[in-house]
Amino acid sequence: MTEARIHDRGYLAYDGPRHGAHRAMINLSYHTVQRVLGLKRSNWQKVLPAISLLIAFMPAIVFIGIAAFLPRGEELELNSTVNYYGFITGALFLFTAFVAPEAVCTDRRSGMLGLYLASPLSRDTYLLAKAAAIAAVLGTMTLGPPLLMLIAFTLADAGPSGVTGWLIELGRILASGTALAVFWAALSLALSSLTARRSLASVGIFVGLLASSAVGDGLAAGADLGDSYALFNLVGLPFEAVWRIFGDQQFDAPITGVDTWAIFATLVGLIVAFSAFARWRYQRIEVTG
Repeated sequence: MTEARIHDRGYLAYDGPRHGAHRAMINLSYHTVQRVLGLKRSNWQKVLPAISLLIAFMPAIVFIGIAAFLPRGEELELNSTVNYYGFITGALFLFTAFVAPEAVCTDRRSGMLGLYLASPLSRDTYLLAKAAAIAAVLGTMTLGPPLLMLIAFTLADAGPSGVTGWLIELGRILASGTALAVFWAALSLALSSLTARRSLASVGIFVGLLASSAVGDGLAAGADLGDSYALFNLVGLPFEAVWRIFGDQQFDAPITGVDTWAIFATLVGLIVAFSAFARWRYQRIEVTG
């Protein structure tokens, strides 16, 4: 039997490096990205994030392969990336509805929110860190494939002509990708703040997006009440804004009759409204544990 000895060392003050809320936000965003992507988790929890990224990047890979084998890409209209955004609608829809709620709902259900708020994080900085993480992953899908296509098509002599044209296309891609990522992140946080159950949040987002699409287009086209009612379509609105950024319009969609200023104003207004609602909800959430 070994002897056990207790040494009274007294209280030792921490003398290591001290970091404030900024470092806490970075660490929280980093771990949130890992969580929503299923990293360091079971294989089943990696399935939906992997499918979302695959849907977003696979068309770009196919188009790049086509551009590599053709001397020029005009025959397939590969000189502009605006048409590509239609391919990532499913990826954004899937991620926003079924993956993004994992970033916030689990913290409230498990009691981790209280531990985070016991750190240098406040409710606002916590929410900002979560929003940054969700927007970063969404930005991977909205910015990554179009930028990859732009570079590949330029190398294949199928991209925009001239330095000015290339820079304009780059600016449009950055503006469009950022707008889409911020909009879908704000929408996901707003609806996920209504419940601590991830499954309920996913169903709410999924049904809400489908309902907004049906109601918006139904009122504008079916009921013939005016094109402005198509602004209720939360799926079509951000992508129509992308088309307007590229100076073009979609075909056979009621929202094409809406003025460009109204498209942008509604998009910005919804981002502000979703963000304000999420903040309002988190200021009133009771923290336990």
